[in-house]
Amino acid sequence: MPPQGRPPPAAPATAAARTSARPTSATSTTTSTTTSASPPTPWPTAAITHLRDDDALHRALAELQTRHPAALGLLVLLAAPHPDLPREAAHDPRRLRAELLALAAEGQVFILHLACFSALHPLQTLLAGDGEPPYVVFHDAHFALAALQPLGIDPPRFGCTLTAATLLAEGAPRGHDDLDLARLIAQHLHHGLPGQVQQGQVIPAIARYPVAAAAADCLVPLLRALTPTLRERGLARLYELECRLLPSVLAMEGAGLGLDVAGFNHIAAGWQREKDAAPPPERLAQLDKLLSTYAHWARDFVADDGRMRPHLHPLATDSGRFACSQPNLQQVPAEHTAPGLRACFVPAPGMVFIIADYAQIELRVAAQLAPCPALRQVFRDGRDPHRATAATLAGKPESEISAHERKLAKAVNFGFLFGMGARRFQEYALGSYGLVLEPTAAQAARDAFFATFPGIAAWHRKVGNWEPRSHREDITVTTALGRRKRFPAGHFSFNAALNIPVQGTAAEGFKKAMIDLHAVLGPIGGRGVLCVHDEYLAEVPEDRAEAARLLVQSTMESAMATVVPGVPIVAEAHIARSWADK
Repeated sequence: MPPQGRPPPAAPATAAARTSARPTSATSTTTSTTTSASPPTPWPTAAITHLRDDDALHRALAELQTRHPAALGLLVLLAAPHPDLPREAAHDPRRLRAELLALAAEGQVFILHLACFSALHPLQTLLAGDGEPPYVVFHDAHFALAALQPLGIDPPRFGCTLTAATLLAEGAPRGHDDLDLARLIAQHLHHGLPGQVQQGQVIPAIARYPVAAAAADCLVPLLRALTPTLRERGLARLYELECRLLPSVLAMEGAGLGLDVAGFNHIAAGWQREKDAAPPPERLAQLDKLLSTYAHWARDFVADDGRMRPHLHPLATDSGRFACSQPNLQQVPAEHTAPGLRACFVPAPGMVFIIADYAQIELRVAAQLAPCPALRQVFRDGRDPHRATAATLAGKPESEISAHERKLAKAVNFGFLFGMGARRFQEYALGSYGLVLEPTAAQAARDAFFATFPGIAAWHRKVGNWEPRSHREDITVTTALGRRKRFPAGHFSFNAALNIPVQGTAAEGFKKAMIDLHAVLGPIGGRGVLCVHDEYLAEVPEDRAEAARLLVQSTMESAMATVVPGVPIVAEAHIARSWADK
């Protein structure tokens, strides 16, 4: 079976007839939706069939299955929200039930009124297929799959027009609605919808049917229109990766992270007591931030089972790194800022955490992308890159480097890797490492870094040389798997042009690891519960802890090595009884 995420197969004859006369666009999704002042003509929607009882559902989908449709468009609409529901939950598929499904296939559109059915087995049977499953196209597959999960609907092969359009946008500045489905249809299919529709949008039922039907009918043609450009720009493999990632993301969101609510609230109450005691101004500002950001998390985000289930966003950043919200567990303060807080995040009874991270992954990726033979050799020899820099800076062998000298070199390596200047490095070294440096010492540290790793210096010069032409033309940088970040003319950033290919490549290797970990942890009773940049938290049975630790470590290393093959990859994993355990 072909993996999910690959472009859809050739169009059925009926769909091809409707789309063959419309040329597709090869421009970025950041261009305007139409060059004409007149609105696009409405999409010629196929006949709509409403399904409102079990017998009608079974007959219609069984007949459709006999035709073995190659591709289907599927749109999910949520029920109207309760008036007391918070605004951020108004379009949340985990907080609202799906009300309507619009299924487009073989020249037909079916509107499934979900409240009318006792079960949806015929739909799952259709999507699973009796041979080659149909390729199901969503707009925002993450949203749609989350809404379909409670209904027992799990298509084995799917694609996503929003994922394709996001990758094609190449991270260039855009309006918040540039990837709206109606806008994409107008731009790439040169047609309009009978109104506007977005995932989770609440509109009157009488107006929903023609809008939903037309939108669903457009999904397969829209993805076919985007697919050639994905291939031309070398993004097809990355598109497939992002689609294959979603089941592991949904499973992680569903698992959530356990919280010691009493302990968490006790710490938050301590912040308030400390604030009431009139601390120094700098501490007061910190306490205000802790209280406003975190104090109510236990009240607002913990479910009845004591677990916190945030939203994970795999495509929210230009680099492809995850973002997190409701709440943002990627920003839980470290121990020195909020003592004891991370210790409140705990595994379920009978389980332990496996906490894993990649060792010096950004330096390893940079060693390959730059490329930098000297830095590659450090890793191939199993040496410490921080000691190598410290040896240059101190003028003595790596074996004689002190802990303080290594600490300074660590700040140097991570500070100067992405183009930091000497003055900014002084602030970074003080804020992140507690190191006080004079301007001459900061400059000497910068010189030592580039002397130790001349390939990195050459890479910086190469990227810096793009600056003059960046004022008159777009500049695009890419990751190892081809993710593109385009800087429109006049908006070039030297630091981002260094940072995004490295962080993006690391993110791609990490996403491959998440896919593999989801597959291997299940059979031993484990599951992923959170990802934070390059850190992975798994929850596993206590009696399988050591085997799971080794499995997580080896899986992460092998997955990243497929993306960064030129440098040895090291993942470090340990068993923990809370997130704070090291």
